[in-house]
Amino acid sequence: MLSSALWIWLSSLAFALLHSGMAARACKLRLQRMGVGPQRYRLVYSIVAVLTTAAWFGFVHMLPDAPWYRVTGWPAWLLIAVQLLGLGIAVASLRAFDARMFLGLAPMPETGEPFYERGIYRFLRHPMYAGAMLALIASPVQSVTSANLIAAVCLYLVLGSKLEEARMQAAHPEYADYRRRVGAFVPKKGIPKGMAKCRRAG
Repeated sequence: MLSSALWIWLSSLAFALLHSGMAARACKLRLQRMGVGPQRYRLVYSIVAVLTTAAWFGFVHMLPDAPWYRVTGWPAWLLIAVQLLGLGIAVASLRAFDARMFLGLAPMPETGEPFYERGIYRFLRHPMYAGAMLALIASPVQSVTSANLIAAVCLYLVLGSKLEEARMQAAHPEYADYRRRVGAFVPKKGIPKGMAKCRRAG
């Protein structure tokens, strides 16, 4: 199982470097000089993200594995409820921005990637990531391989959120105040005051 865990973490590093490299400003500028506009870039990025994620998960699925734990009875149903909550949070995040623009199926505004606050983004800066991590961690059945994969995915999402926030703050000075008021993965105390916009983020 040690070799499987090593392969999971090595493949996750390669996955993270590929995705971070494609999302980097230098890569975007290079593609722009080649005539690839923001919408086409977003579409290509989305396709590559789906294909590489499927390839990564498929590779991990082929590694040797062993059971770790299985929760049964009412605690299992409680964990499933937490998973459903996580999925609900992730779905709510999709309703708060233009999914077509996010996937590259609709043009990006001339002003660049938008920053708004609306819906669940009034309470969490990264509800999509938070919901996904909650659904993964709360699984009542875990193997050694799945536990390592979940740990790698969660680390990737946390680190990725930091890079994304740096990009958003560079493009939108008001993001600093939003970051101060709103929690990243866990809501802060209090209800955010009158916000009427939404941002695209994880």
